[in-house]
Amino acid sequence: MNSKGRSLADFRLAILAFFIFLVLFIYSSLNLKNVDLGYRQHELLLAEKTLRLEIDSLQARRAELLNLERMEKIVVEKLGYQYPEAGQIIKVIEDDNE
Repeated sequence: MNSKGRSLADFRLAILAFFIFLVLFIYSSLNLKNVDLGYRQHELLLAEKTLRLEIDSLQARRAELLNLERMEKIVVEKLGYQYPEAGQIIKVIEDDNE
């Protein structure tokens, strides 16, 4: 009986040790996952900041390219277009295909 009681006590101790190990393992794995997610979040925030800066520079470039004064300068200087004279008639034809 003493051997049986001692065997049962050893079994209970082994079960208790297993559950303690299981709880500690789960706790540490969750903490490591949390740290990894923190690093990933930091990387994504840096990428977002970089992309926002790129978007701002592209919007500024777009505004520069769509500037009417710049377009007028290109049309007059490079393409050789001229302003219409005072009595000149200008035909504007709309294309229905567009």
